[in-house]
This record gives sequence, structure tokens and C-alpha cells, in this order.
Amino acid sequence: MTSFSRNCLTALVCLAAQGLSCFWGGAQDKSSGWGFKVDANRMTIGSFRDSYKSTGFNTYTLEIDYITGPSGGKGDFASAYNYPVFGLGIAYNKLSDVIFRSGTGRYADMAAVYGKITRDLLRTKSLAFGYDISLGLSYSPEYYNAIDNPSNWFFSAPVLFYVTGGGHLTWMATPKLDVEAQISVRHNSSARFAYPNGGLNYWGGGLGARYHMKERSAPEGNALRPGRISDELFRKGWGLEIYAGGGVHACAAEWLAFTKTESKETQAATRLKRWPMASLSADLIYRVGGRFALGVTADGFWCSNTDRLRWADSVIYSEEENAKSKGYSPLSGGIGLVQEVFYKNAALYLQEGVYLYRHMGIHAEHGWLYERAGIRYYPKALSPFFVSACIKAHRFKADYMDFSIGIRL
Repeated sequence: MTSFSRNCLTALVCLAAQGLSCFWGGAQDKSSGWGFKVDANRMTIGSFRDSYKSTGFNTYTLEIDYITGPSGGKGDFASAYNYPVFGLGIAYNKLSDVIFRSGTGRYADMAAVYGKITRDLLRTKSLAFGYDISLGLSYSPEYYNAIDNPSNWFFSAPVLFYVTGGGHLTWMATPKLDVEAQISVRHNSSARFAYPNGGLNYWGGGLGARYHMKERSAPEGNALRPGRISDELFRKGWGLEIYAGGGVHACAAEWLAFTKTESKETQAATRLKRWPMASLSADLIYRVGGRFALGVTADGFWCSNTDRLRWADSVIYSEEENAKSKGYSPLSGGIGLVQEVFYKNAALYLQEGVYLYRHMGIHAEHGWLYERAGIRYYPKALSPFFVSACIKAHRFKADYMDFSIGIRL
């Protein structure tokens, strides 16, 4: 579950950030409206349960929601996605209720801010069923320390990524009030901005209520018969996207080598260096319709810590194992398949690639497959330029966050 949430779940929840960026700045449908939502959920930790004596805790959220509705015309993105709800929220997680079995670890209560999308798949006059996904940042004052908090290797920094995915069953009790039963899976981690990076996965369910500032006017419908997006709202056909980016990552091999060579006092006083990473990519992509684009990509990557990897491998592994290493090179490259899922000028970006060249020693040699998933925004005012933020991963375990800028030709 931990490895899955490093990338897959993160990719899904990025739709929330897409949606929020899409409806800002444009004319709103007259039938759309605003609302407020409160939730209370009981969660339980779902990974590494042997680390804890108690695993349950409560969470509370407050959201302000934008509820899309039918417009005067036809062919809009809201109808094609069955009139989703976009929201901004804050969450309070009572993680201090969790008790570590070892007695040498602790969590503190955690606060998070996030963007969210709620989409109904099926809807009748009084009931609706669908999914919810969100992405944000959380803050925790308690995180890993080799001396006084060694068991909390799940959090290595105070600021963490916060992602959720789940489902809801909504009863539209009145035209202005919804009552909702929900289940969700949630994840917090540093996405390799710091290490150790165990991350925390938890799941559960609860109840919520949304108050609409005006009566909800979205029609009955389901996602199996989506509305058609007008050709005037997007450009169909081939495009070449060239983009360059970069980020930083904390080296897992370096942390493991430190645990073998340094005292706990030295480890506690030393913060792992964040190593620069860079990428240059080109996508040949075809927009097949209003919501989807498919294509192929060529990627080049540069990593700055190959010398440190060589040192770490020499500490972690034997001479015989290191003699079998393929060597170390800061450059690697690959090809892959890409897909973009659009809502107006924003897109969820997904890629599966295979390395054609990669030499990263032993510990950082993760095989030939890699993944990238994130969001991409095409602002009209800056056309043909676009910006992206994605996670690069191996076997669905985060490598680093890649922020990029590109041009569509």
C-alpha cells in the first residue's frame, strides 16, 4: 500500500488541483453555486501495524465548495464530467491518539490544507454515488529524530504531502442540504524531499454534510453517458510538447549508509543533503477528444549524486557485490507512453516509461521501468507555454518531485 500511494494515488488526487485551476478566471454558469461542507471520520493506520499499540484516530474537515451546474449552452466540460464539485478544505487529524509499541516514537496532531474534486458517477433525484480525490500539504511538529523519536521514521520533515481518495453515497435531503456517508484512503509523506520517507497510510469512513447557498440544479445523470465537449473548447490533433524541469531528492542510500557509519548523535544533528535533479523531455501527443490525449515520449534525466551513491554502496554492500555493479552515470534516458486527461486548460498527466540507458550502482538501481504522474496547466494568456508538476517514481515509489516549464508546438 505504501508503494502504491507514492505515485498512483497521488496521480489520481491531482485532479483536485486541476479542477480548482480550471474554473478560476472564467465566467461561471448561472446555475452553479457555492456551499460549505463538514466531515467527521474515524481512521485507522493500515500499514506497518506492528509498529503501534493503538492505530485509530479521528479526523475533522471543513470545506468551501464550488458546485458546477448546467450552463445555458451545451458542450461544456462540467457536463462531460457529470457536474463535479471542486473544493478547498482544511483537515485536523488527531494523530496524537496513536501510540507506538516501542515507546520511542510519537506523532502529534496534524493539520492539512487541500484542494478536492467530488464527482458523482450515478445520480437519481435524491441519491448520488461517486468518488472523491484531493491533494494538499500537511504540517506535523513531530518527525524523525535518531535520538528522541527514532520509531517515527514515517515522517522526516514537518511539511508533508497529503493525498486522499475515496467514495461517497449522498442523500440529497433537501434542495440545499446533502447528507453523506464516505470511505477514504489517505497518505502522508515527504515525497523524497527528506529521508527517511516511510510515509503513513490510513483508511476509514464517516459522515459529512454539505449546505448549498442556493438550490442544487444539476440534472440526473451518470458518468456512463457523458456530455460531449464542443470542438470550440479545445484543439484536436497532433502536438509536440518540449519541456525541461527539475527538483531535489534526499538519497535513501546515503541515509542507510549513515545508520551504519555514524552515531545516533551525529545522525540527529545532520540533515541529509537535497540533491538537484533535472529532466528534458519531448512528447508527441494526439488530442483525440475533449477529455483525452495520447502519445509517446522521450526523456533524459540528470542526477547529481552519483559519487555519493558510489560511497554509499561501498558501505552497504560487500566488495563482491559492488564488483558486479553496472557503474555510475549522472545521465539516463528512456522512452514511454503518455496520457493526458483534460478539464478545460488543466490536465492530469500519466506516463509509463522504460530506460534505454541507466547506470546507478546497486541501491539506486530500481530496474528498467519508471513512472511520472502529475498535473499540467496550459494558461491561455501564456500560450503556447505550459507548466507542470509531477512525481517521478520507480515501481510506484517516489523518486522526486519534478517542476517543469514547456512549449507546445
